[in-house]
Amino acid sequence: MLRKNETSARQVHAVLAAAVDDPALLARLQRQAGARGKNGPMAAYDFERLRLFAGLTVKVRQNDIRLRLPLTFKLLDRLKISMPLFAAYGGHAAALRRTGKPAPAQKIESMSRFIEGWLDAKEAGHALVRDMLLHERALLAVNSAPAGASGRELGGAPAAAPQVTFASVPRPAHGLVLHETSCDLTALESLLRSPDAALSALPRGRFHYVYCPDQAHGGVSAREVDELGHVMILFADGRRSVARIADVLRKAGVTMNGEQACGAVQALVEQGILILRARSGAIRGSVRGAAGPGR
Repeated sequence: MLRKNETSARQVHAVLAAAVDDPALLARLQRQAGARGKNGPMAAYDFERLRLFAGLTVKVRQNDIRLRLPLTFKLLDRLKISMPLFAAYGGHAAALRRTGKPAPAQKIESMSRFIEGWLDAKEAGHALVRDMLLHERALLAVNSAPAGASGRELGGAPAAAPQVTFASVPRPAHGLVLHETSCDLTALESLLRSPDAALSALPRGRFHYVYCPDQAHGGVSAREVDELGHVMILFADGRRSVARIADVLRKAGVTMNGEQACGAVQALVEQGILILRARSGAIRGSVRGAAGPGR
C-alpha cells in the first residue's frame, strides 16, 4: 500500500477508515494525486492496493451474511474475485448502513442485487457465482417461509398422492422456488468442500432445481427436475387443467400425448412439487416432501 517509507502508517489507516465509510474518497484522492504529479503529498500511496484492502474491510463487515451464504462466499474466494467485488460494493454497503442497522435479510437483498449486476454473464466462473447465490438464497427463502397447508393440517393423516387425470388442475406446492442454473449444483457443492478440486471438472449445461418445504423430514428439499418437469411447473398455475397445459405445449411445438402429460404431472405430485386442486378449490392430496438427491 506504500510506495515510500516516508508515508506514515497512521496516515494510511486514516485513509482506509475514511474510504470504507466513503468509497468514492479513494477515487477523488487518486485523481488529485495524478493532478499534482510525483512530488505531491499523495504520490506515495498505492491506490489500487488501498482499494482492495478497503474491500477486505467491507467483506469482514458481512460476516453475518457469510454465515447464511457460506458457499457463495467460498466460491468468490476460490475464483479470487471477492476483494474487487467487495471493494466495488463498498458504496452500497455504506449507503445501507446510513439507513440504520439493517437486518440480515436487507443486507442479503442489497448484496445480492449488487452481485448480480456486477457479474459478467459471459464469464464461466461468474455464472457459477450466480448459480450458487440463487441456490443458497432459495434455501433461505423456503426455510423461512410460513408453513403451508399439508395433509395433516387439512384434517387427518397424509394421504396417498391423488391420481392425475386430464381434468386435474395442478399448482406449485406452497413456498416452492424454481431456478434454472448453468451447472450441476450437487457437483458444485462437492467441489467447493474439497480445496483441491478443480472447478473446470464441473458439468455445465442447463439444469433445473425446485425448492420446497420437506414435510416428511423438516427443513428444505432441493431437487433437480428434467426439462419437461420444469415446463410443467411453470404452466401449473392453479387455473389450467392438465389438458389445457398439454394443448398450450402442443401449440408451442412440443409433441406430447395425454398419457405423457398426465405422467409428467403425476411424478411431480408424488414428489410433493405440485398439488392438485379439486373443483371446489380445496387441495387434493398432501404436500409430501420426498428427500432430494444429495440435499
